[in-house]
Amino acid sequence: MRLGRAIFGAAAFTVMLGVVATATVILAGPAMIAGTATDGLRAAGFPGADLRIVGIRVADGWTGLRFDFAGTSGALEDATAFDLPMTGSVTLSGAVVVGLETLDGERLVTVRPVECLSAAGQSLTADGQPLVLQQGASLCADRDAPLLRWSTGRMSLAVELRAPRLEAPAQALRGDSIVLRLRQEDTGTAPMRDLAATVGRVEVVSKPAPIVPLAVTIRAQQAGDSPWAVSGSAKDGGKLLAASLRGSFDPAAGAGEMEISTGPIVLAPDGPGLAALSPLAAGMVEQVSGALSGKATIAWAADGMKTGGQARVKDLAGRSGPVTFAGVAGDVTLSSLMPPVIPKGQTVAVGLLDVGIPLTDGTLRFGYGRDGRLDVDRAQWRWAGGTLGAAPFAIAPAKPRGTVTLRADGIDAAKLLALVDIDGLEATGRLGGTLPISFDGERVIVDNGLLEAVAPGTLRYDPANPPAALKGEEGSPTGLLMGALTDFHYDTLRVTIDGQAGGELRAGLSVRGSNPSFYDGHPVALNLKLSGALDRILRQNLDVYQLPDRLRDRMTGFDQKDP
Repeated sequence: MRLGRAIFGAAAFTVMLGVVATATVILAGPAMIAGTATDGLRAAGFPGADLRIVGIRVADGWTGLRFDFAGTSGALEDATAFDLPMTGSVTLSGAVVVGLETLDGERLVTVRPVECLSAAGQSLTADGQPLVLQQGASLCADRDAPLLRWSTGRMSLAVELRAPRLEAPAQALRGDSIVLRLRQEDTGTAPMRDLAATVGRVEVVSKPAPIVPLAVTIRAQQAGDSPWAVSGSAKDGGKLLAASLRGSFDPAAGAGEMEISTGPIVLAPDGPGLAALSPLAAGMVEQVSGALSGKATIAWAADGMKTGGQARVKDLAGRSGPVTFAGVAGDVTLSSLMPPVIPKGQTVAVGLLDVGIPLTDGTLRFGYGRDGRLDVDRAQWRWAGGTLGAAPFAIAPAKPRGTVTLRADGIDAAKLLALVDIDGLEATGRLGGTLPISFDGERVIVDNGLLEAVAPGTLRYDPANPPAALKGEEGSPTGLLMGALTDFHYDTLRVTIDGQAGGELRAGLSVRGSNPSFYDGHPVALNLKLSGALDRILRQNLDVYQLPDRLRDRMTGFDQKDP
């Protein structure tokens, strides 16, 4: 909206030039006309204005007088003609034809540019932030209408400003192919203003950019001194993102607000992922699929700019460093967009979280701070008929380092072994313990994980076709082991897990008890060690899962429809 007011300023500069020049042209030379016009501009609120008339002649077709001129606004910070929060100055040059016409029985002064006027800005700032018009701009009449129609009872403007490029270096923003069209009709009551703007490409030039380049259109309307009503849209080049804009701006208060809403954005599993929306986010989360939608709010006033928003995710999947997730669903509030900040207490459902141990059917309550750290105050999942929960922790998703300790409760031994799916292996009982998960950059390490039976149970291994390594003659060590395990009643059972997820994991099994049919139930202690890529065995039955409806029902949305 500040650009809109800047157009008013540039148009007013031209308007005053035409009116003052017409009033003083009779029997006056260029120097006198320039001096009188300059005095008029300064009296009208541009104290530093300076105008030079470089030529006067009758316009072609005898439509009026042609003035070739060059002028400057002077210091915009000293201008009182318009409430512009700007510094620097604007120069304008070219030729205009000042004439008369009759409209609805009324004689009007008209100002028409012969061709578009050339405009340039020097040391421009808006609210202290520099603006760069490196390639200048053009000020034209809109759609062949006069730039100005004026009489003592009415004034109308029809202005088009074209700028190949506008840069805001402090915000790392650049706009290309900018066209702003302004129409104002003032009949002495409440003036009506209509501003339409298109920007062919709005780009954040910082790398990696938080959002891909967008094409933006904006429409703003104002009646009298009431606030501007603003609407518009933004789209990316790949037609994946389509956002609608709606807001208002109060020039008197210098404050406004804008709400930007997006419909569902569907990211295909085999698509470009977040890179199609946000290169910055794509650097933190890879292989993303699912549906996203949300709302963003931007409010500005004399004390600065505030941003916020809400996001909705459905069936979100991806990978952040060594952590894989899937089936994420929920609504998340953001208290800031630049930088992104998520207040604590946001809750989402998590279908799968793979941190070396694949966890399913969970909930996560978290926040995300300006320091780029994820603060989790509650995390709980179901695993093998029991639960795994984590004490509060904080971790940087982009470069995770530190240890998260998962507490296991009520793990069903039968369901745990069912994940392994070894023919002939069965167990009963419940286990509990801890699984410390350490993050070291791109590695996930299970460090001294321990699961223990909370009460006696059974362990049976009696396959129809034992592996060759376990086949042995009666009395041999393997034969004794197989005999003991056919119906082993344990008093204690301990499972230890160590190693790197996705690589070499080591598991130890220690049981003490007896087999009633083996050596008359004589007590036996068994200690087994296994090594290899056990994490792949644990995952083999987790390729297909569903997020339970009861978890979806627990999630609350900020409205009942997609934002």
